[in-house]
Amino acid sequence: MSAVTEHNKPYFGLMDIMKRKRITQEQLANTLGMDRATFNVKINRTNGRDFTFSEAMKIAVELQEVAEKFF
Repeated sequence: MSAVTEHNKPYFGLMDIMKRKRITQEQLANTLGMDRATFNVKINRTNGRDFTFSEAMKIAVELQEVAEKFF
């Protein structure tokens, strides 16, 4: 059994911000130029997939939040 580490757990902070601001995965995926399924994989860090630094910064700007709150 493998332990959940900081680098492979989902972005619960980002999910919370999205919920509070009523922003959907589809909306942020469009901002990033990706489909919703890919965004979902990255926000959940499925199979080690993650946002690039550039993508994280675009999300932060769109949400008007600092990226550090995503964790």
